[in-house]
Amino acid sequence: MLTYSPTSSFNRSRPSVTPPAPPCRGRPVKWRRAFFHQSPGEADLSRSRLRSRAARMRLHCCRDAGEEIIEAPHGTWTTYQFSPKNSVKMLSFSRKLISAAYVATILRIAAAWSPPPEYALFASENGHYFQTIDHKPFFWQADTAWFLFNRLTFEEADTYLKDRHGKGFNVVQAVGAHPDSITEPDRLGNPSWIDGDVTRSNLDHWAFVDKVVEHAWEEYGIRIALHPAWGKYVHNDAGVAGFFDAAATRLFGEFVGERYPYVPKIIFGDTNPWWKNKTAMARDYAYGGVRETKLSGEYEVIDYTDVYEAFAEGIVDGEKTALGDEWGKPIDNGLIYQPMVSMHPTNQWFADGPLALSSSFFGNSSWLGFDTSQSGHSDYPPNAPIPWWSCRRGWEPAELMYAVGETTSGKKRPAIENEPHYEGRWNNAKAHLSVWNASDVRIGNWQTAFTGMAGLTYGSNSVWQMTSELYLNAGGGPPIYWTEGIAQPGSAEVQWVKKAILDRGEETYFDRIPAQDIIVGNPGISDARITATRDSKGSWLMVYSPNSTITIDTGSLTGCNVTASWFSPVSGEYTKFDYEQCTGTGVRRFELPVEDGHQDWALVFDAHA
Repeated sequence: MLTYSPTSSFNRSRPSVTPPAPPCRGRPVKWRRAFFHQSPGEADLSRSRLRSRAARMRLHCCRDAGEEIIEAPHGTWTTYQFSPKNSVKMLSFSRKLISAAYVATILRIAAAWSPPPEYALFASENGHYFQTIDHKPFFWQADTAWFLFNRLTFEEADTYLKDRHGKGFNVVQAVGAHPDSITEPDRLGNPSWIDGDVTRSNLDHWAFVDKVVEHAWEEYGIRIALHPAWGKYVHNDAGVAGFFDAAATRLFGEFVGERYPYVPKIIFGDTNPWWKNKTAMARDYAYGGVRETKLSGEYEVIDYTDVYEAFAEGIVDGEKTALGDEWGKPIDNGLIYQPMVSMHPTNQWFADGPLALSSSFFGNSSWLGFDTSQSGHSDYPPNAPIPWWSCRRGWEPAELMYAVGETTSGKKRPAIENEPHYEGRWNNAKAHLSVWNASDVRIGNWQTAFTGMAGLTYGSNSVWQMTSELYLNAGGGPPIYWTEGIAQPGSAEVQWVKKAILDRGEETYFDRIPAQDIIVGNPGISDARITATRDSKGSWLMVYSPNSTITIDTGSLTGCNVTASWFSPVSGEYTKFDYEQCTGTGVRRFELPVEDGHQDWALVFDAHA
């Protein structure tokens, strides 16, 4: 496992952050699942889930006289009244006239959609891939739409989802509380939280999230990979603590878990739990003030691991609450559900700390359901104090994630390249550098998929931020609107990676392994690297080359009856060619076809019994 112990320079403490006090005018109360807290006299609600087998509701109302809690376990309603003298009086729900605010809240919750068990993803038996509830292979083809819930109307969201469905996307990454949620409401005018208080989730905003999540699934079969909140709410680049401490984050995690059971969740984004003052370090490095020998004592690392752990544990506990008696029991086909949770690391880390991989930080945590990396958007060389992945070498962190449980210690998990370079973004987000095009992002996705990943991720620089007349381009690339960005050619081409792999058949899908060992000679470096994958039982093999002649050993194929084809990563079409497997040696050399528009090809061999 790639988990690193803290070095002496890692200060595992940080200034405490006191969460905002509840705005109660009456006596202080101890909250139970009080994920929302509105102004005195308003109905205050923890997330409740109306399910077919059990309805569980809790309403919290802070009044001058104290707190009232109305609960509905399994449909039986009771009111608990807490007076300032701490006397408790139990009243039948049928004998108490509830306020209009209560009625409105109950109706709103009753209309909320609960994801079904079929939404869930499970790790395959070998640990490396995803499967659905019916044991079918699931190749994760994700698009990046961070601002989906915040900058689009429902009708615009449908336009986006319809386009992505037509291009084979089955996952969309989106953020519940985006980086600007404190000051920027969604299109209905609702911020993610009330008055910027992360302990007071705004139900109106999350009701819209519900609606889009449901529509994506019911209409298009698309799962949302939910990033509940962005990493800036934990800390900023300088390492200064944000709004989330462990206590507030756990409450928010419980809310998210209970509201969205079975939904894949990726906590925070674009940051890591062990952090230094990157702002000062980058500044000092630019002026020659950082030396390798000074790293250990010069910049202390602040450890936010407890915030991440609290968030993930809150999510798991929330899902337990949502599922009730169903938790931990085998569901259809004998599978036992565990929440599919990961984190979204940045592409950078610090020289004396863990690599920027989810498994490096949380490989020993039971809640980590799948591994992730971010190769990012830059190819400039790393420096000593701040290393980072190169976006032209996304296969490098992919190799390390696949190795966990194979050649290194740790638990095998499905792994995903979570944020590769975006189509239409400048290299390193600098306007004087080149723009990443369809070929760039296509090459990276083929390479990582063939390195043993459970799927792939695509992103467009205009689509992730939903650029429009209302929301101007935040930078990073040429300014175009998202309605144009969804038509960028790379978004239509990534589906062919999934097609090439699924075409080999369900019966061999989980036997897929990386196969660099069949490549003879130097496979190449950076984004020119040739990558290979094969069925471990010998029924097929595939080799992807960005632009170079392929020399491989085909001896792993079983039998002599073999069909050979070239597969176009641009059109998704096969072109067969004459090939004899059992003549000469097993080492063969193949020149790539010549075709206008692209140089990369996948070489495919299928052995027939």
